[in-house]
Amino acid sequence: MGDRVSISFKDDNGDESIALFNHWGGTEFPNFALNWFKDFKDRNKAESNFSTPITRHEARVMMTQFLDFIGRNKIDRQFKHGGEIGKMETDENLLSSSYYFGKDKNDGDNSDNGHYVIHTDTATMEITKRPMEDYE
Repeated sequence: MGDRVSISFKDDNGDESIALFNHWGGTEFPNFALNWFKDFKDRNKAESNFSTPITRHEARVMMTQFLDFIGRNKIDRQFKHGGEIGKMETDENLLSSSYYFGKDKNDGDNSDNGHYVIHTDTATMEITKRPMEDYE
């Protein structure tokens, strides 16, 4: 059981970040990530002539900024621990065990909802699904 999905960021140079898989993320997780990125981009517009990995919205840097946001804001702190079946517990000191990395969209399980790529140059998102036989 799960609501598996994965995301990555892709910049205008064609570089793509590692994939972040979310076992319970559903389609809400990639939409949350896209909305986060749009807000991040608006809040961090270049205010000078300096170019940095953040102002260029480099894909791998955007992934680290997204994880930092999740951590600092204590997003998704629920876990399934032993004990009562179906009961969710919260741990304020840990990210959800639902998250894990893969080197790309094929390095984990996104069989329920596919893989979403957030394009940092256009702040748009595309979805790709793998054939079910890839999971067998």
